[in-house]
Amino acid sequence: MTKYGYEPAARIGVLIAEGRRLAGLTQQQLADLAAVSVGAVRDLEQGRTAKPRRDAAQTLTRVLGLDPSQLAGTTSLPPGGKDASTSAQHGRIAPDDIRLGVLGPLMVWREGALTSLGAPRQRAVLGLLAVHPGSVVHRETIIDAIWGHRPPASAVAMVQAYASGLRRLLGHGLLASDGTSYQLTVTGAQLDALAFTGLADRASAARASGDPAAACEWYERALRLWRGEALSDIGTLRGHPAVTELAERRRSVVLDYAEAAAATGRAERTLPQLRALTCRDEFDERAHARLMLALAVCGQQAAALRVFDKLRQRLDDELGITPGADLRDAHLRVLRGQFSPRGPAIVAGR
Repeated sequence: MTKYGYEPAARIGVLIAEGRRLAGLTQQQLADLAAVSVGAVRDLEQGRTAKPRRDAAQTLTRVLGLDPSQLAGTTSLPPGGKDASTSAQHGRIAPDDIRLGVLGPLMVWREGALTSLGAPRQRAVLGLLAVHPGSVVHRETIIDAIWGHRPPASAVAMVQAYASGLRRLLGHGLLASDGTSYQLTVTGAQLDALAFTGLADRASAARASGDPAAACEWYERALRLWRGEALSDIGTLRGHPAVTELAERRRSVVLDYAEAAAATGRAERTLPQLRALTCRDEFDERAHARLMLALAVCGQQAAALRVFDKLRQRLDDELGITPGADLRDAHLRVLRGQFSPRGPAIVAGR
């Protein structure tokens, strides 16, 4: 028996399950971040895979911040070597032990545990850097984002103090400074926004290559990374261009996913995402049009027409305008039944 009360063959699954729960991840979210199948994660946690491949063990170790020495004897990862020099042994945090989440409230996991981020403005500095991964952000940009046009006289010193606090939290390997600018250097395994972008890009590539079914799988994995609105707990960054850009990319992915799913006869799987999208923006006509068509394809024509009627009334009452071309076209297609569960509508007689 080990200190965990399990034989070595089962210990890897216990470690992964504990690390995943500490990180607040579902099995699917862990699979997405590690780029492995959810079945592989499930098999490991349930002890059905006693000796996972070396590359899988290394990936899971990196994503969850596990101590590689704990895996010795349970995987094909050899003991010793550079992976044996862990942050715990040396009293410092290695870059691979840090994971950041911005697709929802700002979160940082350090060595698998959720970590306090300090004062609200320090959180805001980290949030701003995290939505500009790999980019050099000048101190004046940070000051403007946090204090606007009337910063205090101590703003420069405060930014420097926040940066110092973040370097202690993240380690010097992730956050660099030249004295006037700052740069957060992370990978897709460390930052959920980068993981989302990578998955969405793979979906777009699959769709462009004529494989909508594969595209749907990548779109679904990308969208599952979102926990809410980006940086929803940092009011000073609400409406910031980089945060808005993330939200727009999410919107585009949902709409592209809906179109790909329609081409494969799986429109019903997109309904939750489309409904959430129309709730986030009650005047998004393209999103409402796509929701109408998805509902109609699923046999819910009456519900589709109600979506149109409610938005038409809202546009008239609050904006004094009539529906645009996308919405009118979707309405006409629903009325005429000119839609197909496996692709765009084909008008009779053409």
